[in-house]
Amino acid sequence: MMKNLLFVIISALLLLGCSSDSEFSIIYPKEYLPAYPGSWWVYSNGQRSLVHSEYVAHNYEPNIYSPDNSSEKLVPYMDGEYLYEYDITQMSTVFPVKKLLKETLNSDWKVNEVNGEEIWRKTTQKIDSFYLSTDSLYTNVIVVVEYKKTLGDDRWNLKEFYAKNVGLIRVDVNNPSDTLSAVIQKEVVTYHINN
Repeated sequence: MMKNLLFVIISALLLLGCSSDSEFSIIYPKEYLPAYPGSWWVYSNGQRSLVHSEYVAHNYEPNIYSPDNSSEKLVPYMDGEYLYEYDITQMSTVFPVKKLLKETLNSDWKVNEVNGEEIWRKTTQKIDSFYLSTDSLYTNVIVVVEYKKTLGDDRWNLKEFYAKNVGLIRVDVNNPSDTLSAVIQKEVVTYHINN
């Protein structure tokens, strides 16, 4: 009887000692980029985007001027980058994460600096119904442009369309220094959201 009681007490202490200190919180995807583990998208240019089958532990150095790291979280891992809701890691020591989109219309934010030139993004439109060139209909679409700050958002070089509960559905590219029209770089052909 005493052995059993001692076993129960020791087991309880061990369980308490192994509590949530070793567990990470999960950063879940948001509805305009539902990159749940196991989700995938196939685009018209042959590109495939795939989310790893499980959340992955990750942290990053938010500022090169500080030795601090973000706390470690479990996040989706997609195409070699880690996703924090609408922020995705990028290969930049100045801007280790890039905010892909904001749901608020006319929001703008700095995402990088290249050769002294500031790169910004802005949510420019919310569209109720949007057709791709294949006549596929998507609803609740947010449009985000990426541009050089000196040129302004009307002379963008990248335009992305995100559909609610689908993710990235189209990307247009543009040469803001040229008079040629923008071209569609890719459109989603098929996808699977694993929520």
